[in-house]
Amino acid sequence: MIGLQGKELCSQRLRYRLLEEGDKAALFRLLRDREVTAPAGFLPAENEAAFDVFFDRLTQYGTGIAVLVGEVLIGYCHINPYRPAVEELKEKACVEPGFVIGKAYQQKGYGTEMLKTVTEYLLARFDACFADCFRENDASRKTIEKCGYRYVETYPMYFEELGEEKHCLSYVCMK
Repeated sequence: MIGLQGKELCSQRLRYRLLEEGDKAALFRLLRDREVTAPAGFLPAENEAAFDVFFDRLTQYGTGIAVLVGEVLIGYCHINPYRPAVEELKEKACVEPGFVIGKAYQQKGYGTEMLKTVTEYLLARFDACFADCFRENDASRKTIEKCGYRYVETYPMYFEELGEEKHCLSYVCMK
């Protein structure tokens, strides 16, 4: 779907490629912390079997991207198809990158570097990218805004895993 099969992207400090089976253990360790996963709308997997299901879903369509510093996995980005409510984009090809950076690698600019690079790559293939975050997640909001996304709307959504309704901020970046 996103055309990264067999390819690698690079930015100043990071490398990006599709997630591989060999990334599973490192990603499992990164996603064991609720403080890392809850801002993305999900809880850590209860065990390795549950994580296997999560990883299989993340990688099944070739849209899960490993975010690496050298050979070290520091997070991931996943790309989902997006159906915007924005009238001018309803018939356009739109995607939504979502990402998680491990706790030890947060607040170092890696999220911004990754989102800028991935957005640039995606906009060469799609008409628009949407990025959403929880209203209270200032770090993600600032990252999204630094990467050139513009605010579209705020909407409520119930997150079953978290057991609560959240208000989400939606942003768009277009060619």
